[in-house]
Amino acid sequence: MPKNHLSPHDRYIRSILSNAPVAVEFFEKHLPKDVIKAIDFSTLMPQKDSFVNDKLRLKVADLLFSVNVNGDPGYIYLLLEHASTPDRFLPYRMLQYTLSIIDHHLKKHPKEKKLPLVVPLILYTGDKPYTYSTDLFDLFGKEKDLAKSTFLSPYQLIDLNKISDETLREAYYWFGAAALTAKHIRDFDLVSLVKSMIDLFLRLKDEGLDNYVHVTLSYIFDAGEVKDEEAFRDILQSGLSSDDKEKIMTLAEIFLQKGKVEGKLEALHETALNLFKLGMNKEQVAQATTLSLQEVQDIWKQATTKH
Repeated sequence: MPKNHLSPHDRYIRSILSNAPVAVEFFEKHLPKDVIKAIDFSTLMPQKDSFVNDKLRLKVADLLFSVNVNGDPGYIYLLLEHASTPDRFLPYRMLQYTLSIIDHHLKKHPKEKKLPLVVPLILYTGDKPYTYSTDLFDLFGKEKDLAKSTFLSPYQLIDLNKISDETLREAYYWFGAAALTAKHIRDFDLVSLVKSMIDLFLRLKDEGLDNYVHVTLSYIFDAGEVKDEEAFRDILQSGLSSDDKEKIMTLAEIFLQKGKVEGKLEALHETALNLFKLGMNKEQVAQATTLSLQEVQDIWKQATTKH
């Protein structure tokens, strides 16, 4: 931000804390003891970057210092709050500023393999005493404990590669077909996968989720490999009841044909028309063909106009 746009508060705090002894004294008085032990204050260096948006510029000033923390790059971020009215959501804003600093650092150092430590401080000089909590989790109200157990905690990661197919089939009544498909979509040939999922497809259809089956099959045909088309047809023929067979077999033929002319827009349009004939709606056709909803709507209009 240009200097002539800085508020008087911003200019003042930057000027005073640009003096190393003043800055070091301030931080040694107010930082936690374990942080002080980790910081090499001889490396303290004020930065020109600001992370406060323009709308808050006359109410808030900030100052960023780079510093070594246990030998690694780190930062001390000082926010100067001089708004006349205390801001309840100040802890949330501090989180946003901290993440912006980390993002800024990673952009400047694209080969960096770890996140820099950012130590935030707030110097409040408002007209009224600041009476709100500075604990971010207090902002979640009655969900504070749930927030603590989920927000900024290690993320839950479901690695399908580490879960057996049998477990995926037994653990999920609804999601099992999607889990197996996502896990095996890059297999050399998906014929055996489809064979193992016929019972899941029939269950989903019995539950009224025909769209689930159609989108799953279209995904398999579009993103996976079906090497033996004849074996694939035989599996569907033998595994489906007569009521289900016609619609799914027609769908299979559509996508097998699509695979032979992949990349041609006309083939996608023809596929969309055939899916409409199967009773799929516009959103389902867009999902199945990877065409945009607008493209699908245009195809539908052209087809209905002709008739």
